[in-house]
Amino acid sequence: MTASPQQPSAPAEGLRARRRRQTRSELHAATLSLAREHGFAQITVEMISKEVGVSPRTFFNYFPSKEAALFALPGTVPPALADRFAAGEGSGTDAVLRDLGDILADHVQEAAPEPRELEDSLRIAEGVPSVLATFLAQCEAVERDLAGLIARRTGTPPDGEAAELLAGVAMATVRSGIKRWQQSSDHHEGPADRVRASFDALRALLGPAPVK
Repeated sequence: MTASPQQPSAPAEGLRARRRRQTRSELHAATLSLAREHGFAQITVEMISKEVGVSPRTFFNYFPSKEAALFALPGTVPPALADRFAAGEGSGTDAVLRDLGDILADHVQEAAPEPRELEDSLRIAEGVPSVLATFLAQCEAVERDLAGLIARRTGTPPDGEAAELLAGVAMATVRSGIKRWQQSSDHHEGPADRVRASFDALRALLGPAPVK
């Protein structure tokens, strides 16, 4: 699925943004690598920072804790994608899910971890309560952000039932898409393809319906 013709494309990523994304990815990779080698409880922010060649202060510019660095999951939707979604046409459920799936697929494509990284991170989280709590908090923060975006698009309250329900459904759909991508034997298929396919399946199940 592609964006509707009326929606402007996101601007090309600048050098500074690309470098920030690269540093964030390197910090996550170092955290996971050290956790595999030493055990998560034994690693420190100082060890992670040294592995990447940055200062602990720089580390905290990207992550609030080593727990957060273990899960470099897609965070809040970037402003360009949020604006694209808000400018989309239609406030009905089908139109909202169509465009929400489109921007979330683009977001996931840039930020989704590799299948083995995600599997190892989840395995570590199962044995470390602080990591699992951080993972759940990250998911809740993204869901609140999505509810706000949906409210902005539909003119409904951000804490209203419609926005919260659609945000929850969208998060579940993204997780389903990433899981299917992780389990897929098609190495030419990216995470964005699977997320779009999951949103297509959801829309087919629900059928068009207005957001009230």
